[in-house]
Amino acid sequence: MSIARKLIPSGEQSFPFKIQITTTSANTVFTCPLSDYSGLTPSCNIDWGDGTNSGLITSSSSIDRIHTYVSPGTYIITISGFMPGFTVNNLISIRNLINNIIQFGEVGLRSLNFYGCVNLTSIPSSASLSAVNGYEGLNEIRTFANFMKGTRITTIPADIFSFSPNAATFSDVFSSITTLTTIPSGLFNINIGATTFASCFFGCTALTSVPSTLFDLNTIVTNFSGTFRNCLALTNVLQFTFNTSVTIFNNCYNMSTTSNALTGTAPELWNRIPTPSGTDAFNNCTGLSNFASIPLNFK
Repeated sequence: MSIARKLIPSGEQSFPFKIQITTTSANTVFTCPLSDYSGLTPSCNIDWGDGTNSGLITSSSSIDRIHTYVSPGTYIITISGFMPGFTVNNLISIRNLINNIIQFGEVGLRSLNFYGCVNLTSIPSSASLSAVNGYEGLNEIRTFANFMKGTRITTIPADIFSFSPNAATFSDVFSSITTLTTIPSGLFNINIGATTFASCFFGCTALTSVPSTLFDLNTIVTNFSGTFRNCLALTNVLQFTFNTSVTIFNNCYNMSTTSNALTGTAPELWNRIPTPSGTDAFNNCTGLSNFASIPLNFK
């Protein structure tokens, strides 16, 4: 499928954004994590799922984004209209309440993250969302920073980013997920404008393998700092053959201990011209066949 086919015009927000929350005590307060993006502000309505409605919200700091659930229970929150940002950002008061993404809808999202939602265990497949346009509501996303950081998802849909050709920031997208073991091939193939994958999989301690071609089409990326840092179960090292614009590889494979599974041959990043920054890029990666010849400033 071509990128052009995946684009939908701005303003066509036909389907609402929906998530599920569960409260366990009376009078639980939920603050909807609305956010602005690059001068864009929300103009949306929130159905709280308990028979009440926010009315029109035109500011990400509006008091109407805050709601009290009188009784414990499971509720579906429905957001209609225009919402440029939904960013949990590890907010203590709500991160444990969100446990399901019902649908992404088409609400004009530019920024989206569920950082810290430890009770979120899956991302719905595009096929399961076919009646509500699948992932097309992600087509205007510019940043996926912290997208699923610290959640407990076990798999990544291979096409989750395939409708987001303009996304440039992929820092901490899946970091600190201890339940993730594999990464699908072609995950970032559409995202040719990506500029950073810093800490993308940092702390994914159960991750065992990475497709060798994972970043082959991301030719303008400049930052791989900490991308696989402390992925202690990871067995293969990427060569970054086509990522010739990278200036930062700091901590890329930095492991906290020599008790890690990384094997293979480290790419000779230190021989590139100009030489990228690579501080601790292969620290403690003693299982690499050329570890002894890696310059000190890269390990």
